[in-house]
Formats: sequence, C-alpha cells, structure tokens
Amino acid sequence: MAKRKIKCPFCDTYFIDMDAFVNHLDKKHHDDIPQGQTAWQYAYFLHTGKDHGNCVMCKSVTGWNEATHKYHRFCKNPKCKEEYTEMFRKRMIGKYGKTTLLNDPEQQKKMLANRKISGEYTWRDGVHKTRYTGSYELEFLKFLDCDMMYDPEDVMAPSPHTYNYQFEGKTHFYIPDFFIPSLNLEVEIKDGGDNPNNHWKIQEVDKKKERAKDLVMQSNKKLFNYIKVTNKDHDKFLRYLMVAKQRFLEEDKSPIFMP
Repeated sequence: MAKRKIKCPFCDTYFIDMDAFVNHLDKKHHDDIPQGQTAWQYAYFLHTGKDHGNCVMCKSVTGWNEATHKYHRFCKNPKCKEEYTEMFRKRMIGKYGKTTLLNDPEQQKKMLANRKISGEYTWRDGVHKTRYTGSYELEFLKFLDCDMMYDPEDVMAPSPHTYNYQFEGKTHFYIPDFFIPSLNLEVEIKDGGDNPNNHWKIQEVDKKKERAKDLVMQSNKKLFNYIKVTNKDHDKFLRYLMVAKQRFLEEDKSPIFMP
C-alpha cells in the first residue's frame, strides 16, 4: 500500500514522513508557526485541526506533550488523575474489555499490596516523584527523564487499570507497571524471565503466566495500546513512537500491540 503523502500548505513540497515535514516547517516556514507553538504542535494542528486537548475527567483544556507529539489527556489538577484511578480501581478488566466491579475493598488492597514498592524516583525538575517496583522500572524512568526529556505529568505508576486472566484454572490479577495517558499506552517492564537463580520449572511457569497476560492484553487492544519492555530494551519504546507517528500520518487508528 502506497504511503500517504503530506503536502506543505505553504509550498508545493510533499512528504511521506512526519519528521521530515516538521523539520521543513521549522526551517522553511518558521515565521508561519503561531507564537507559543512548536513545529510539531503546529504540524499536528494542520493534520487534525486540533489546537488543544481536553481532560478526560473535567474536560478543561490540556497542554501539549512534545515528547509524544500529542496533547495531554489530563489537566494539571491532580484530583482528576486521582478520581480516574479510583474509578478504575473499582473495576477489573477481563478478556475483550469485559469489566467486573470490585465489590471487595480488601481484595483491592491485597492486589496493590502485592506490588512491592522499591522506591520513589525524583525527576530532574526536583518536583515530580514516581514510585517504582524494581531496578528495571527505575531504569525505564531514568530513560524517560534523562534521555527523552519526558514530561513526568504523562506517566502514571502503577497503571490505574487492573486486569484479570486465567492460569491453571484460577483467576489472577495483573496491574501494568506504567500507563502513559497521551499515548493511551500500557507499559510492562520485564527482566526476561531468565534469572539463573530460579529453577527451570519456576522459569517455565513464569513464561506461561506471561503468555496468559499477553493474551488478555491483546484481547483488550481496542481499549489501550500495549508495549512490553524486556531486559532494558528501551529502544523498543522509541520503535513504538515511530510506529505511532506513521499511524498518525496515515490516519490509521488501529491499536499498537508490542509484547
């Protein structure tokens, strides 16, 4: 299938790559970019007609996220995130988006308690802090912060969404490590499951449980995008962003699933 082309609105140049189009805007038509907007933000407006976002909770105007090239899905009021998290903490998401209300508050506490918090990461701005559960999660946060200059407002840890899956005839609960609202993206961080200190039978059980989790996430891909970052392969997140850019260019709204 031929790639969709973008025509510059100020000249007769065509592009099949969003980054190339944005660079062209910035270099050749910088004076046409509205004051206060980045080249990417203006390109987004030219492509979608949208010059702002809206909070999914209170509907107030949200700002631009230059790292993801999308508008934030939450406003600056922390209560909106808290209310969103509380709303989803009362639900479990099963296969194909089927939700079940969590009527037992003790069960909810147990699920959250099972996520052993190793520490709290302080972002470079010295203000924002994000909890993490292990060294691999910490390294991912450092990658977002120091390598990508990511906006900490766009990272929720753990994900506010709880999933359930079946394994060996029992129902298990699963909460992804991170949720990135502007990308509608669930992020799972893994060590690869090949810890030499674990018996091979334990490793095999872990792999089967991972496959069961993947199946549930795949069945829910119409609700959320999903990526699994294994063994600190942070380049996979960059690959995800490249796929997302191309989908945006082609106006392809199909979900992205990268286990």
